[in-house]
Amino acid sequence: MPSGTLGVSLTGLYVAQAGIRTTQHNIANVNTVGYRRQEAVQTTQAPQYAGGGFLGTGAALETVRRAFDRFLDNEVLLNQGQLARHEVYATYATEVDRLLGDEDSGLGTGLDRFFAGVDEVVNDPASVVARQSLLSAGQGLAARFRAVDGRLRDMQQATDDEIRTLVDQINTYARQLTQINAAIARLESVGGDQANDLRDQRDLLVAEINKLVNVNVVEQSDGSFNLFIGSGQTLVLGETAFQMVTVADPSDGEHILPAIRLSPANNLVLNGDLFSGGRLDGLLDLREQVIQPALDDVNQLAVSLASAINTVHRAGFDQAGNTGVNFFTDPVTAAAGNTGTGVLGLTHLGVHQAVFSQYTLTDNGANYTLTRAADGATRTGTLAQVVDLDADGSNDVGFTIGVSGAPAAGDSWTLDLRDYARRMTVVPTAGSGIAAASAANQPGNNVQALAMAALGTTPMMNNGTDHLNGFFSGVVGRTAVLASDADLSVTSYTALVEQSQIAQQSVSGVNLDEEAANLIRYQQAYQAAARAIQIASSLFDEILAAVR
Repeated sequence: MPSGTLGVSLTGLYVAQAGIRTTQHNIANVNTVGYRRQEAVQTTQAPQYAGGGFLGTGAALETVRRAFDRFLDNEVLLNQGQLARHEVYATYATEVDRLLGDEDSGLGTGLDRFFAGVDEVVNDPASVVARQSLLSAGQGLAARFRAVDGRLRDMQQATDDEIRTLVDQINTYARQLTQINAAIARLESVGGDQANDLRDQRDLLVAEINKLVNVNVVEQSDGSFNLFIGSGQTLVLGETAFQMVTVADPSDGEHILPAIRLSPANNLVLNGDLFSGGRLDGLLDLREQVIQPALDDVNQLAVSLASAINTVHRAGFDQAGNTGVNFFTDPVTAAAGNTGTGVLGLTHLGVHQAVFSQYTLTDNGANYTLTRAADGATRTGTLAQVVDLDADGSNDVGFTIGVSGAPAAGDSWTLDLRDYARRMTVVPTAGSGIAAASAANQPGNNVQALAMAALGTTPMMNNGTDHLNGFFSGVVGRTAVLASDADLSVTSYTALVEQSQIAQQSVSGVNLDEEAANLIRYQQAYQAAARAIQIASSLFDEILAAVR
């Protein structure tokens, strides 16, 4: 321990120098992202007894303290996570809203034009122009269904691709976090003081992970962080990072979900319900709440329209006297290996009641078996019986099935209620193939055309409460509300992030005016300590001169 006039002055010189260096470090990092202001904490050294009392022995640098507030930091993390979640949600939801609501390419306009074409045939069933107009409107509507379906599926694929990218980014950040954990634990175990700059880097990494998926941090006694995501799933334990992977969604094999790999053969699957913020949460919620419902509704609309129009059209006659022909491609597809001539068609308009899934009907020669892919439910019996998958006497699947011709054992047909819109086309290749009449060889007969026109205002959707266009308007309205709510949330959380960052910076941020004042203060202390050393040296010289 230094003592005496010179020693005490040297301690003052040292702590002033430490203060200047810390202040310079703050100034140098004023624009460094994630940097927390540091402060040199000065204390007195143990006094020395001098007979008549205790004399001071100078100052000491106790520590260099990082200015931060864990509560304010957590507020920033919470708001940033929510902002990231709503930003990605709003971006895609707005795109879906534009896709569905666009007047030029939307389905609502296509439906209006189609039924306007049907009205033209009703008014003049023998007109070549009217028939061609209807054929073109039908082809245009089918093309719109395919385009909207394709764009929604592209968005689904984009969300899946981004989920994979986010999982890779989270893994990279987690590995970096374990490395910093190790460095902090090693350095702090030696000196006992906090490794401020490393802790800043770690907090910045945690903030970046939190923008991708919501995190919870638990600090250990050695200074390392344990990091938990979602509702408590472990991502980092000290110097160990658990790898995140993507796996097939157990309830929908077409999509993926994030998971944590617990062992080579064991993954903990994480669905959107487990997350409460971050971009990953926004993508999962978007897919579940916006894109998939819109895709299901578009396909439900396409199946309902096609089955209704086809039922009427098959009962009519075209100008060549042909009957039993669909207007749109049948929603049901026959297996390639079918040996019979069975024709499967929907004859009930209750598709809105159906579990939106793929259904397979198989003929075993004596009975039929209907299998629902969503839950594996099956029902075997006559055609009338198999539509009741719960065997309670009600039409649970929401449609009835008709088979004509001579089906053979082993024949099967598939109805995919989630996959019709992208393969929807018009069957007739010429206007003369439109079955507008209720009897053959009656050019002016418009009975079937009238029946098709009536379908435009028939309440066949939403348990018989909505017509086709009304149903689609509801789909557009629901998506618009979701997009609008997300936009409002983005605005709200943007403001909250700014407010919480201002509060955080009031504690942790570098204020150049304050640092300039500190420089002057430490400079004066340094100069005073140097002057004291000069005086001590002069006194020492005088003593030496006196004893010569």
